[in-house]
Amino acid sequence: MREHVCPWWLAYTFDHRLRRWVHNPKKLFGAYVRPGMTVVDIGCGLGFNALGLAGLVGPAGRVIAMDIQRKMLDGVMRRAKKQGFERRIEPHLAGGEDFGLNVKAQFILAFYMVHEVPDRSRFMRQVRDNLEEGGRFMMIEPPFHVTAKAFEESNRIARESGLILEERPEVPFGRAAVFRRSAVT
Repeated sequence: MREHVCPWWLAYTFDHRLRRWVHNPKKLFGAYVRPGMTVVDIGCGLGFNALGLAGLVGPAGRVIAMDIQRKMLDGVMRRAKKQGFERRIEPHLAGGEDFGLNVKAQFILAFYMVHEVPDRSRFMRQVRDNLEEGGRFMMIEPPFHVTAKAFEESNRIARESGLILEERPEVPFGRAAVFRRSAVT
């Protein structure tokens, strides 16, 4: 099911320093991520958000940068080393539709990638299962690929999996929602 996945070489066109002007990680995630947290960046690409999250979690925190493409993860780790974050970022190669994770993260991010997932119900259950109680999941989708109706469908699936919609933050060039894992799922 990889025919809809962004190829590693195309990621260089949008995953660069100038992107900070539009998608500044501190502004986007600072209200949800604190020093010492464990966070997961699903579909991390070349690591734009993973590196920003590594700055937010600090030296005592951990960012699991997850992707299904080894070349993406190699790129993340090259960039992490240049910024001194190689001890904060843990690359994780997911197995297709299976995360292969067993963590209790306080924050999980899916930036511009849920629309590429063939089985969103399975995906949302895995997000829920890897969040600790009270942990947050932020989903951001590109409005140029994902219609408002399709985004609402992903929101419905997330709620059916046991995630509670908390807010819909404004994100430039994005449809966004933040969910919380409840005590009862």
